[in-house]
Amino acid sequence: MGDKRPRGFSAVSNRNKAALLMVAAALFGALLSITVKWIQDVPVFEKMFFRCFIGIIVVTFTIVKEKHKLIGNRQLPIIGRGITGFCSTALYYMALTYAPVAETVTLTNTYPFLLAIFCWIFLGEKLRGFHIVALLLSFIGAVMIIRPGFTEVNKFYIIALVSAVFMAMTYTFLRKARQTDHPSVIVFWYSVICSIGCIPFMVFGDFVLPTPFQLFQLLCLGFVATVYQLLMSSAYKFAPATEVSIYSYTMIIFSAVFGIIIWAEIPPIFTVLGALLIVSGAFVIYRGNNSRKNKASDEKDAPSDEADNL
Repeated sequence: MGDKRPRGFSAVSNRNKAALLMVAAALFGALLSITVKWIQDVPVFEKMFFRCFIGIIVVTFTIVKEKHKLIGNRQLPIIGRGITGFCSTALYYMALTYAPVAETVTLTNTYPFLLAIFCWIFLGEKLRGFHIVALLLSFIGAVMIIRPGFTEVNKFYIIALVSAVFMAMTYTFLRKARQTDHPSVIVFWYSVICSIGCIPFMVFGDFVLPTPFQLFQLLCLGFVATVYQLLMSSAYKFAPATEVSIYSYTMIIFSAVFGIIIWAEIPPIFTVLGALLIVSGAFVIYRGNNSRKNKASDEKDAPSDEADNL
């Protein structure tokens, strides 16, 4: 009889599969940021519209195939997630278009620490000691990147931070929405709300009729965003968020490398130190969550909210 032991990716443990998939997702997340910056001659809301419209097409197939209730069970959290997600994405794309990639990606990755505050305020979740430590590290890291008083403040760094605030609000709504509705339904309405929200800006603001090459760029944006979503969702199927979310911070490294190679955006030493502090804060949350999990091993891990974001 032949050797029937699993080979290749099948032979890898679930935790390692999750880690590999999350690193791959981080790579495509960085590529997504690069693609947004690459499309320089198309307005921000037009970029968003194409990305979200492609998202509607992809998610609709999933909803129809799995026969989910399209309208959802609780509309308020879904609508709240859509509106805050629209604001977060618009600000993120704006910052990416006009600011260095590494700094923008790093500053928007402060959202998990803000999420802890919002969940404490609005959902009554406990704010633990390791959350406070992580928040302080993240705050100091963000200050080092922005460097107020040492140089002229780049307003797009502030926009990136405001994007992180809206992103944290988005995940706060997600925690409520996930209690009653399937991720595909939530993502569908996020994409619909974003697409509708972009239309007034496209009609009454700047609109560029895409050239064949720009259309190609926009399709690339939708493709990269979809692959990013699929890889991240797959990662969370193999392990809980507390074990794999830390690997998503490799996106900062990938973004910095792409920025150096493509646009010669060499991050200053303060940006590197700030990024290290923000990643350190993420590691504190990672260790704190895993310690809590080990102390309460009989509790089931909740599905990740991050896997819902297109």
